[in-house]
Amino acid sequence: MSSGLQKKTYTVVITTDRVDGGFIGKCEELHAYSQGETYGEIMANMKEAIEVSLDESVGNFNMLIVQDGQGS
Repeated sequence: MSSGLQKKTYTVVITTDRVDGGFIGKCEELHAYSQGETYGEIMANMKEAIEVSLDESVGNFNMLIVQDGQGS
């Protein structure tokens, strides 16, 4: 049974950091930014950055991941 409440979805753009290696993530809707050495690390760091911006616990939102090949 559904509670009828939809989770908010935030767009997260992930780019490869061509200068230092690893990944850079940004959610411009919330002005949340982070970086990570691995894809798994950037995903965890972006979840945390969004949680801090929202003052919410994990699971109260969804992330729409967009890969941007531009990088720094």
